Amino acid sequence: MIKHPKIVQRTPSDPVFSVAKSLGLSDFQAKLVANRTDQTEQLDEIIFPKLKHIQHPSALKNIDLAAEIIVKAIQSDGLIVLATDYDTDGVTSAWVATTALCDYFGLPKSRIKHVIGDRKTGYGITEDVVKRILAIKEPVALVISADQGSSDEARIATLKSHGIEVCVTDHHQIPQDGVPKSAICTVNPQQEGCNYDKTVAGCFVIFLVMTQVRQALIQKNLIDKNSPSLKYLALNIALGTVADSVSLKSPNNRAIVHAGLQLINLFQSPAWQALKELNDNQGLPFDAEFLGFQVATRINAASRVSDVTTAFNFLTAPNVELASHFLQQLDTDNQNRRAQQEVMLQQAQQQAKNKYRDDTYSMTLKLSGNAGIQGIIASRIGELYGVPTVAMTDLEDGTLAGSARGVVPDIDLRKAFQWMADQKEGLFLSMGGHKGAAGCMIEIDSYPEFSELFEQAVKIQLGDNAPVPIIETDGELEDWQLTPTLIEEINALEPFGREWPKPMFFGEFTIVQVREVGQTKTHLSCKLKTKTGAMFQAIYFNAKQSSEEPTPFIVGDKVQCSYQPSLNNFAGRTSLQLRIQSMQ
Repeated sequence: MIKHPKIVQRTPSDPVFSVAKSLGLSDFQAKLVANRTDQTEQLDEIIFPKLKHIQHPSALKNIDLAAEIIVKAIQSDGLIVLATDYDTDGVTSAWVATTALCDYFGLPKSRIKHVIGDRKTGYGITEDVVKRILAIKEPVALVISADQGSSDEARIATLKSHGIEVCVTDHHQIPQDGVPKSAICTVNPQQEGCNYDKTVAGCFVIFLVMTQVRQALIQKNLIDKNSPSLKYLALNIALGTVADSVSLKSPNNRAIVHAGLQLINLFQSPAWQALKELNDNQGLPFDAEFLGFQVATRINAASRVSDVTTAFNFLTAPNVELASHFLQQLDTDNQNRRAQQEVMLQQAQQQAKNKYRDDTYSMTLKLSGNAGIQGIIASRIGELYGVPTVAMTDLEDGTLAGSARGVVPDIDLRKAFQWMADQKEGLFLSMGGHKGAAGCMIEIDSYPEFSELFEQAVKIQLGDNAPVPIIETDGELEDWQLTPTLIEEINALEPFGREWPKPMFFGEFTIVQVREVGQTKTHLSCKLKTKTGAMFQAIYFNAKQSSEEPTPFIVGDKVQCSYQPSLNNFAGRTSLQLRIQSMQ
């Protein structure tokens, strides 16, 4: 039986509250900030993010060498191959590098070749990526990886043996053996001796590298010293950063996302104009949450069910008509993804229900279906049961591809996978990722041992008590606070995301109305009454696991809810709506 989430109230830091107040925040805002950090250093940069706060690129190890190598490639006659990952961070990395090289540095588009990874063949510079690079007929001056490459020494060595140099730019964890020795240069904040922020996304790293390339080109008088800076690239770096779920407590990430959202909401780019035509977010500005749930899902859908180049073509479309054409395909891909996800989710729910016990620390699921969807399944099941989860898909070639989600704040998946690899040599055919999200490939016969080792690895990190779903809240609100002006106060602390979560509150209500809504009839629309009689409209997404499941609440029930206040624009009227996270 699924455990009810434990609702925990965040404890504010008194020193942070005082500093936040001195910076001009209201008591309410200062408390929200004090609930999210106990560090007073750089607090003004966190609260008021600006591009000028970004850490200088020179702090990134090997960045000058990378810039020198790329300038040399620009000056040559050969192709520059951009080898990037297939997710939103990878696709936006490809956009950043292409836009910088062509629109800012004057490189003809014919000099660039894109090799975007394929989700079906796995993450990184895979054998398939190597084959595609070696199949290029024209001379290759340089391969630049973005959002991948740090774990791919063997494949980089193959390219080197064919006379092809690889400059790695990445942000993923460095393997125990260190950076790839066969790469001509590696720029990755995770590597030993690098003093740059470890939380930045892959698209941010390639942006910093291209910023340094610009400086090198100016020094060599190859472009004018007054040529425009690359700050406009924040437009889609914001998208890649939000989509990759990196920390939004980092001043660097907050600055780039904040600046990117400002550019996005000008709607001057064909891609973003097309998105506004498809979904105008009820007339409200696009925020980080919109990027994550409405845009990144569509970008990722391309690699999950169709062709990832559709996503790249969408971002680089020269006019709205073409952008709309590619967006329509992404939207269709996303609908297909949802349909496939529903089938796989039912499999996962049945397995999880059979496996889960009170002393369960983790969940490992073996599924059939589209391997591109397993990360979503791992998130949904993990959040439902409150345990780190790996969803694995049978590739029907004797192997399983897996996506892991940490779910629990204290878990480090990359460390867990490394411990497992140390216990059983050859367990992983490949692995990589971050603390909170990781991927792997194993032999299908290794599945039972993998499941046991993953449970042990999680138990070692978490100690004696099995995890339970936890919802952290910012406390209770009075009826008078629940007005649209509350949203303005909250929005002033944007962008929200991992480690800087959107405010969540809890309260006790009586259900006055309840009905099933949505295509799947798994969401609930409710009218709730507070203890003092105030009425509020509420929506509870995914309240039921399936349409067949009976509605768990009836009129008259007294319930405790955790919720996020939001605005609902309908028929020209704006009202406050509660978005329910849990109801019990």
